[in-house]
Amino acid sequence: MVNTVGSRVLPDWLPAFVLKLSAWLSGYWVAFLYYSLLLMVGHGVLYAALRLLSVRLPFTQFAAVGAAFLVVFIAWGSWRAFSPVVRNETVVTQKLAQGEHYKIVLVSDIHLGRELGYKYSSGLVDLVNAQRPDMVLIAGDIMDERLKYIAEENSMEPLSRLEAPLGVYAAFGNHDYLDGPKELRELLEAHKVHVLTDESTVVDGKLKITGLHDYRVSTSVVPLQQLSEGNDKYYSVLIDHQPRRIDAAEAAGYDMYVAGHTHTGQLFPNRLVTKKMYKLDYGLKQFGSLTAIVSNGYGFWGPPVRTELKPEIVVIDLQGK
Repeated sequence: MVNTVGSRVLPDWLPAFVLKLSAWLSGYWVAFLYYSLLLMVGHGVLYAALRLLSVRLPFTQFAAVGAAFLVVFIAWGSWRAFSPVVRNETVVTQKLAQGEHYKIVLVSDIHLGRELGYKYSSGLVDLVNAQRPDMVLIAGDIMDERLKYIAEENSMEPLSRLEAPLGVYAAFGNHDYLDGPKELRELLEAHKVHVLTDESTVVDGKLKITGLHDYRVSTSVVPLQQLSEGNDKYYSVLIDHQPRRIDAAEAAGYDMYVAGHTHTGQLFPNRLVTKKMYKLDYGLKQFGSLTAIVSNGYGFWGPPVRTELKPEIVVIDLQGK
């Protein structure tokens, strides 16, 4: 626990590798602590049940087997955290002519910072470029905690190499406001990422892309309503980091809603919680005339472990009908 706290308060003059190592160690420690607590609860329930049957549970052996299992389970989850997949979704619309289509890549929750830097960002760009997208949408949490760590590794530079003829567009997530959102926006714009915060832009004369401030900054649905002008003329896509304004987006006439944030809980069995928190915590679902797509993200927050779904990018094939 000392390392978990210490990794957040270590002085900035320490070498970058010390700060990074501390963050990684604290992350693994949090994962081990979390699952140790769950194991203790499981042991208590099992102990009480066996007592009713007059059966004694050998605690020492149980603890040893449990600890070994946790080490293997967390190691497996760490491997999953760095094994992203490509999810493919097809969306058909009458707002585009038959035979007309756009390939859109959705990325969310990159979480660049102390733990994830230049190499991780570069791997993301290579994966996205391999899909040959027309457009890239980034649904928030590009940064993890402090801009200083991004600047030290130049972690944002690979984003300027994204190959998308129709552009790269991003909305901010809750983490993107933690340290100099104005400076972060300027940095992203310098690397060819167009940030939309309660703003819209028309692309290729047929697509309208709207990005919202994160729900943590503003819970209002008024901006998305005000920005809905022209939704009937274009295929309108709304980027909203937290999937909390789906109903308002459908009522305002948006055609597609993309979000991230949930990580599907990241650590099993936390998806039991995210499924209750959001109308859609992952996947694609139709809400009236609105197609909502939620990604579980590319990066991670805290522990470098994913024991829920693997990280991903989402390739959306938007087809005319």
